[in-house]
Order: sequence, then C-alpha cells, then structure tokens
Amino acid sequence: MKEFFKRLTDSIKNHISASVILVSSFSIVIIVGTILLSLPISQVNHVSILDAAFTSVSATCVTGLMTINNYADLTIFGQVVVLIMLQIGGLGLMTFISIFLMALKNKLNYSNRSLLKDMLNRDTFEDIGGFIIAIVKYTVLIELIGFALLATQLFDGSGYSIFQALFLSISSFCNAGMDILSYTSLMAYQTNVLVNVTVMLLIILGGLGFAVWFDITRNLKICFKMKYRLAYFIKTLKPHTKIVLIMTSSLLLSGAILTFGLEYNNALKGLSFGNKVMASFFNSTTLRTAGFYTIDNSILRNPSKIFMSIFMLVGGSPGGTAGGLKTTTLFLMFYAIYSELLGRVNMHLFNRHITKRNFIKASTVIALYVGFVVISMMLLTSIENFDSLDLLFEACSAIGTVGLTTGITPFLTSAGKIIIMILMFSGRVGPTTLLLSMSNKKDKNQDIKYPKTEIMVG
Repeated sequence: MKEFFKRLTDSIKNHISASVILVSSFSIVIIVGTILLSLPISQVNHVSILDAAFTSVSATCVTGLMTINNYADLTIFGQVVVLIMLQIGGLGLMTFISIFLMALKNKLNYSNRSLLKDMLNRDTFEDIGGFIIAIVKYTVLIELIGFALLATQLFDGSGYSIFQALFLSISSFCNAGMDILSYTSLMAYQTNVLVNVTVMLLIILGGLGFAVWFDITRNLKICFKMKYRLAYFIKTLKPHTKIVLIMTSSLLLSGAILTFGLEYNNALKGLSFGNKVMASFFNSTTLRTAGFYTIDNSILRNPSKIFMSIFMLVGGSPGGTAGGLKTTTLFLMFYAIYSELLGRVNMHLFNRHITKRNFIKASTVIALYVGFVVISMMLLTSIENFDSLDLLFEACSAIGTVGLTTGITPFLTSAGKIIIMILMFSGRVGPTTLLLSMSNKKDKNQDIKYPKTEIMVG
C-alpha cells in the first residue's frame, strides 16, 4: 500500500500541472456545492439542478450573479453552503492549492512554479508558508472587524441578523456580491453611511491583493520605527504596489464621476447631493468585481452600461480575492502604447526595467478576455431575446466575476445560463490557466533560436 501511494504521488508530481490542479479543484468544489444545494434540506422553494449548479459556480467563482434568491429560496443550511463556497473561492482554495504545490515545489517544472508564484503574486518561493499564514490572519481579522461594524446596523434582536452580518462581511471581502438581506441587494441601506463605507472598504481591501497589504504594512512599520517621512514610505513601495494603488484609485474616482454625471437625474434621482455622491462611489467600488448595488441597474442609461461593462472587465488586482483581467494588466497595456508612441526601445518605470515578457503576458490576457466576450456575445445574441447591451453587461459581469446585472439573469434560457457559467468559471481561474489545463504539452521548439525578422504592423 505504501508503495502504491508513493507511485501515485510521483505520478502527480511528474504529470499533473499546477493549472490542472487549479481548474480541477474549482470544479470539485462546484460539483460538491451543486449536490448539496440540490438537497431538500437546502431549499425553501424548489431549485432546479441547473439553478443549483449556477449558484454553486457563482459562489465558488465569487461572482454573485443569481438565478434564484439566496434570501428567499434557500434554507439556513443552503445559505451556509453558499457562504463556505464564497470563502473557499475567494481565499481558501488558493491557499490550499498553494500548500499542496509547495509540497511538490522541488518537482515542479518552470511553468508550474511560475503559476504558483502568479497565484500568490510572489517574486520568489522564499517563505511562502509564512506568507500564506499571514494571509489567513489578515483575512480573519478584517472579516471579523467588518462583521462587527455591519452587525451594529443589521442586528434586529435575532440570531439570524447576526448571521446576515457575517455573510455580508465575508461576501464583501471576497468580492462576491452575494447577500441574504433582501431581493434588492443593499438598496435598503442606500443612505446608511456605515454600511456603505464598511462594504466599500472590505471590497477594496480584498481586491488590492495580499502582497500589496504586506508591502504597505511593512513600509509603514519601518517609517514609524525609524521616524521617516511620508516621501520615504512612497519611494520604498514596490513598483507593483504603486501601480495597483494608482490604477485602483484612478478607476474608483473616474467610475464615481461617470456614475454621478450620467445617472444624476436617472438612477440617482430623488437622492440628496451627499447621498448621490456616496451611491456613485459605491457603484464605482462594486465594479471592482463585488456585485452589490444600491441603485437600480435595470434603469441605467446606455452610456452607463457601456462604461460599467469596461470597468467590470478590468476587475481588481492580482493576488487578491477579485477577478477580471486585473488593474496591472490594463496599466501595462497603456504603458506599452505610451512607450511605443514615444519610440522607446526599453521600458522603465520607477527606476526599474519592465521585461517584454510582462507585456506579452498582459497582451495575451487582454486578447483572451476580449475573445471570450466576443464569442459569448455571438452565442448569447443568437439565443436570447434581450437587448444586446444588457447581454454585453451580463457577459462582462460574468467573466469579470462582478455579479451586477440589469435584471435578466433569472430569465436567461438554459443555454444562456450555461454560457454565463462558463464565463464565470473562466474569469475566476483565468482564461490563460483554463487553456493551459487543456494542454500540458511542452513546445519542443521553445529553446530553438532563429534569425531575427521584422513584420510590418499597422
């Protein structure tokens, strides 16, 4: 028996790639979740197998699109199942897979080692164990603080309201966009400052990425201890952290301004000026792949749907709980265009050289995301009778793992729901990882170098 397990372990080490492990792990969680949600003990109202699978995919992929209502259609048992999937999808699965891959690190090839580092947004394998422990500690602490703050507003004397606060805190931090409060997300708390601010902070913290937290906290500790000035703190931040902070703040501010301007007399109508500003910032924050809403998305103007679709496609930042093609990817695309217009051969940023491989990876990710959206739109528009812009909004929300909708999700055809499920799954594991898992063949010509040539472009 011992020899059997040794052979099995060796087989896994030598033949199963990290991308396959990642995709398989998500698939297993989804299948188990579907089975549990299909049980009578999970249901208040009848939930079909397809809707149970859709809910399981949406929860595990921390998206938030729903064909049923967690608040009305699921029992507490079913809601707990969803909550566990949210936590696993947002944090635990990445952590568990990383631990598993760490045990195999001496046997992993370069491709798998690169994938593991990308999953954790690390430059090296050094002290990955300590890094993962720190992730768990920070996550538990932040979710508990969020839970305590939300409980002060949601508590109505019942134990269930405490569970609602916990669910909302975990869902917010995991950028999932699911709740068990009502039929209309957080619209009932549209003017509640503490609920809005708490949820926004949880979304942002979860979406920034764990490496960014640790870089910021490490530099703050040094500055306080050595009594350095703010300029030193900013200077010593890693380039990745600076890019994430710049892009996140830019997207949050521009999204709020666009929402405020485009929906001032529409979705924001009837609110005071201050509440319009708060609702605009909340809407911009939720586009970072959270999926909660405090305004009626079904009445959004077409320009709002377009800009929101683009922002949802971008998503959050690497190494966190958010999905999407990532803020750093978008930055690299813009910087590559900027450098090309200036005629730069070498690209430098914050006194660091950015390798061409980074730009190739960014271009690949963008091309895959756009390709997935285009193909899904061709399919959705051929089988659904909804407005094309609403379908685009739905597709971008799904692959960006956001969870916002104009209200069409429950009314999609079975084929339409399956397409959205595929988009949610692809968006969470990443199109690149998904395609890698389908082919583990090594390119035999990758080490061969041929004479250079130029291809005319443009």
